Amino acid sequence: MRVDARQRWAWALAALLLTALIILAARRLDATRLFAELASLHTVWIAVASVCYLAILPLWALQWRLLAPDVERNRFRPMLDVVTLTSSTHNTTAFMVGEATSVILLVTQIGLARSAALSVLAMDQLLVGVAKLAVLTTAALAVTLPAWMNEGMAAVGVGVILLFGACVLVAARFEAIAAHLAPLKSVRRGGGALALAFAKKLVEIAAIVCVQHAFGISLPLSSAVVVLGALNIATLVPIVPGNLGVFEGAVAVTYTWLGVPAEQAVGMGIVSHACYLAALALPGYVVVARSAVRGS
Repeated sequence: MRVDARQRWAWALAALLLTALIILAARRLDATRLFAELASLHTVWIAVASVCYLAILPLWALQWRLLAPDVERNRFRPMLDVVTLTSSTHNTTAFMVGEATSVILLVTQIGLARSAALSVLAMDQLLVGVAKLAVLTTAALAVTLPAWMNEGMAAVGVGVILLFGACVLVAARFEAIAAHLAPLKSVRRGGGALALAFAKKLVEIAAIVCVQHAFGISLPLSSAVVVLGALNIATLVPIVPGNLGVFEGAVAVTYTWLGVPAEQAVGMGIVSHACYLAALALPGYVVVARSAVRGS
């Protein structure tokens, strides 16, 4: 099956999931109240939430600069362009297209060898997994999580262990790749990259809190950690482009579990994902437009 055909099927599945979410939610929703909730949003908080999500991109660029070899083009601005385009691809295409794009961009725009680019991607996924596990552990310490979240936390933990084991095994067998994985042994580079992975999670929590304020809802900080933990599990394997429907559903289900009325829960799911996509999908098109103008 051709790639474009797979993408059409993926978007069709996304539409079906979102439709199913709307149908299921409609059984419990007061549509008039939902629209009233959306109409009464505090737009300043929406803007701040979008800025929080946007902050992920420079943090991501700094993280990849630490993980990548010290080549001439490993500078902040080129790396920011790379992660911005990678983020847009992740959020608009089918599974694995974003990963492949990131490797291509690291090779062509930063000048890394293919093995080095793959190593950067592997280390990034390892550190992201550790950060997700930290979020879920914090959520579990704050509240008694539902069974599906506990199972998801166990799956994330197993995934982190397996990926770390794979990195160690590959490094032991291939000397060239071991050099590319050297940041994991460095306190400055590996520790700094891990700190940036945690920082990305903190700005996501801040964005979730901002959306809560936009709806005029006062919840403990732990609620934002739980919501992010649920998102980390629900979006672990991106089945559909941009996690359309999955993102909204995870947020809505979690807020409902936390005792938020269904109308507000669904509204926060929709608005949260809109802020996320505006900050992490749209900037890539700006980079493409700028490059087109410059002829690069």
